[in-house]
Amino acid sequence: MEQNPPKTIVFLSHFDGNLYLFRLPVMRALVKIGWRVIALTPSGEYSGEFAKYGAEHIDYKINRSGLNPFGEAAAIFRLRDVLKKIKPDILHCFAAKPNIYGAIAGKMAGARQIYATVTGLGSFFIDDSLKAGAVKTIILFGYRLIGFFCAKILFQNDDDLRFFTDNGVVKADKALMIGSSGVDIEYWKRSKASAEKHNVVVLFVGRLIAHKGVFELLAAAKNLKQKFGDQIEFVIVGGGDRGNLSNVGEEAFKAYKQIVFFAGEQRFVKPYYDRADIFVLPSYREGAPRAVLEAQSMSLPVVTTDTIGCRDAIENHVTGLLVPVKDSSALEAAIESLFADKALRKTMGDRARLRAEKLFDANLVVKRYLALYNEASATSRANG
Repeated sequence: MEQNPPKTIVFLSHFDGNLYLFRLPVMRALVKIGWRVIALTPSGEYSGEFAKYGAEHIDYKINRSGLNPFGEAAAIFRLRDVLKKIKPDILHCFAAKPNIYGAIAGKMAGARQIYATVTGLGSFFIDDSLKAGAVKTIILFGYRLIGFFCAKILFQNDDDLRFFTDNGVVKADKALMIGSSGVDIEYWKRSKASAEKHNVVVLFVGRLIAHKGVFELLAAAKNLKQKFGDQIEFVIVGGGDRGNLSNVGEEAFKAYKQIVFFAGEQRFVKPYYDRADIFVLPSYREGAPRAVLEAQSMSLPVVTTDTIGCRDAIENHVTGLLVPVKDSSALEAAIESLFADKALRKTMGDRARLRAEKLFDANLVVKRYLALYNEASATSRANG
């Protein structure tokens, strides 16, 4: 009896790290059940890692911040040509430009099922400049267009889903809420307590862009260092993002080197969580803030903002504290309240870990994706 060939799924992103850091559990699960799994991204530092888990990596070229119509059209046709050679059963795209370009290219290439995941709406939906407004209009038009090509458009928080459906960008029957990509709760687990520390460590992990609230954090840190000196320590882990319109980069923080320890961009951040006592992300907007999920899995109380994405990630006054966006005074007060109360930090941290086990376990998320892909595969076979 002739066996059916393995199903082929392509994961498309503008950054190899996006797939390696956030989608790998799903990719590994698909490899395990016999699928051919391809990461289609521009080559980068993570590109060679996929082969270790049985997946392939294929390179394509895209200018993440490019706006030239001819260059952007060429990028779509390049993607079409790559996808024609692969002939995927399923194409799953992540982030705005890969979502729009990938769905168009996938349709032209004859991909059987196409999915797009809105991982967050990004800086263009925060900034109020004319350029941001123009790009926002183009992005929403693009999502309206690909609604005709995609089997589903997935969302990571309820606010984004409602925005798209209420404004007629995506039809309600095409929108699907899956939430975060989940975290490996066995890996993101606090190590055994080390020697007693004599200070409280406040940690930020993220890109150094203004929209992550880094300047509000620096203002709060400056005041708290003046109050408590070496009793409190601030650690920032992350690098700049040149493709983002609110990019700050590390150079801007030289004046704060006596206030905050800048660890720079780190591939392995778990040791920083292990040393931390409080996690802070004062972002203006998120999709599903991965760092907040990791922090809770690491039994850390979280201070974050009462905004899209962030408010869904914690339980206010249970696993952490919500503060208004762009309010450094409220941020300072929230950090100080946790700094001053070790018992509260412990209680919130323990509850955070339980919340992560219940809601953010990557194994739970993987099951949802596998069910989605298997349903798509069955539909594709039924339709010939």
